Amino acid sequence: MDSGRQGAPVSRHPREELSAYADGELDRESARRVEEHLRGCTECVRELALIRLMGGAMRSLGATPPPPGVWEGVERRIARPVGWLLFVAGLVLWVGLALVAWFRESLTLEWLAATAIGAGLVVLALSVAYEQYREWKGSPYKDLER
Repeated sequence: MDSGRQGAPVSRHPREELSAYADGELDRESARRVEEHLRGCTECVRELALIRLMGGAMRSLGATPPPPGVWEGVERRIARPVGWLLFVAGLVLWVGLALVAWFRESLTLEWLAATAIGAGLVVLALSVAYEQYREWKGSPYKDLER
């Protein structure tokens, strides 16, 4: 005689199904099996109560966005302004050096036109990249993973 068992044999604990049961996602037969198990298992009853308590707590939090991380603050306050400052300073220096070279060596207008075209393309590429970034930043779908 097995002295370790009393009453009906113990079935496996439906831990994976308890959350689905709490949310009403189980089919009728599976829900019936879980309810039958819950009648004789206080451990699973306690776990189900915790699942329901946590679910209520999570719903009460709502869908608030998480606070910005440290790097986002650093990027917004330091990296972006410093990057733009270096870009503008470099551009001003480049234009100044180009003018000095033009007056010193009397560079041709073709060189100046080609340089202007190149600078215009860089400015256009930066403006398109910035516009794409602004659209992405305002997109409600930016945080979705594929």
